Amino acid sequence: MSNRNKIIVLAILIALVALPYWRIKNNSEFFVRGVMNHLEHMGTWNHSSIESSLDGNVTVHGVRFTPNGFKQSILINSISIHADMRKLLFSGPQKLTTHVPNNLTISFKNISFDNNSQDYLTAAEKQNYWPMAAGYLGAFGCGTGPEPNFSPEQWRGIMATSPQFDIELNYSLVDSYHIDFNLNIESTDNWYIVWSGTLTRTSDIAQISFQDTIVEKLYYYHADQGFNKKRNDFCAQQNNESFSAYRVRSAEEIQTQLRIYHGKEMPAMLSNQYQRSLAENIEINAIFDLLEPQYIYEFADLSQKDFFIKSDIEAAFGESDYKQIELADIDFLELDIETLRTELEAKEAEAKRLEDEANAPKELLKTIKHTVGGETPNEYVIKDWNEAIGENIRVRTKRGRPIFGKLLSINKTHLTIATRYMRGDATISVAKKDVVRMTKTR
Repeated sequence: MSNRNKIIVLAILIALVALPYWRIKNNSEFFVRGVMNHLEHMGTWNHSSIESSLDGNVTVHGVRFTPNGFKQSILINSISIHADMRKLLFSGPQKLTTHVPNNLTISFKNISFDNNSQDYLTAAEKQNYWPMAAGYLGAFGCGTGPEPNFSPEQWRGIMATSPQFDIELNYSLVDSYHIDFNLNIESTDNWYIVWSGTLTRTSDIAQISFQDTIVEKLYYYHADQGFNKKRNDFCAQQNNESFSAYRVRSAEEIQTQLRIYHGKEMPAMLSNQYQRSLAENIEINAIFDLLEPQYIYEFADLSQKDFFIKSDIEAAFGESDYKQIELADIDFLELDIETLRTELEAKEAEAKRLEDEANAPKELLKTIKHTVGGETPNEYVIKDWNEAIGENIRVRTKRGRPIFGKLLSINKTHLTIATRYMRGDATISVAKKDVVRMTKTR
């Protein structure tokens, strides 16, 4: 081959590599813009640079997010988005800007509060980090705020510095009307939390929008990674240096709230289980079945108290069986007369407030319409599970919980799946009898 031909071949080879890389790099800008467009309703987003690679990984560096209504910003070291390389290579800029993918994994690394203000941190602390964490983080019996919540001074006593987070979101469009999602939240030395479930879309248009999706059931997992010890040590100091006194007082405060505002109380077993949930290194699973479906933007505005009121709840410690959370009628014989009088007066005042609320002008109730037919599946059901070993799959259990991960092995009774857990991957075992279906993205 002559030198001239060699040069031509070399030029062609360079072009074959350079042109796709240039297109992917150029389209990554539009792709990131499209993803950010779907987050704009939350606040203002800025970033310093975008890095892309041929395997479809796009990394946004130096991100600053300022939530609506606040001065304080959230600093994010980087956002990693795993995209389909074919989408970056063959899609036009307009579609990349307006349409998010049907399946996506997005990771927010090293999230912290900026020091330019304190208003957002104060708001998060006042809500006991709801809706990130459920359960008031043990504020009953210790927190001096009205929610109840810990005061800013108490938070500084529990955590010397404000927490940092890593967050990863996975979602998959199962069919034209349903999106499975998994949201992992880790705060090192504090907690690891997972929210998962299925969102229902109100139409089957190609352009996915999350703001008008509907949520009916949510799955919650909370693993303590050190926060409970720090809180227990602090709250014990407020209760005669006794953790036992703090947990009993915490349960008693909840009982008072339930008796006054709901005319119910925790049975002894439930009270004991609540006190156990305050212990160190505890793992809690819960299923929240909303009494009425909520649009996702309505759910985001729910207070923690209203969320619990509007949900049927099942809970379990670790891998124990779920138990329905059921309140009991008040045993008035166990209350002294003065306590009874005080609580009844408070209950009457609450009844008057509810009556005034009921007489206020009503807002039109929404009707959620479920459409049947016209679905175009984005996933296919795997019939022979053994053929999926080594593949990224999604499993749905009898309880409805979606599990994302790589199928590692199968034996006579269980599946072994590698899934995201805390800072890395972990293998989990799922009983075959609990699996409704196994699917894979097309």
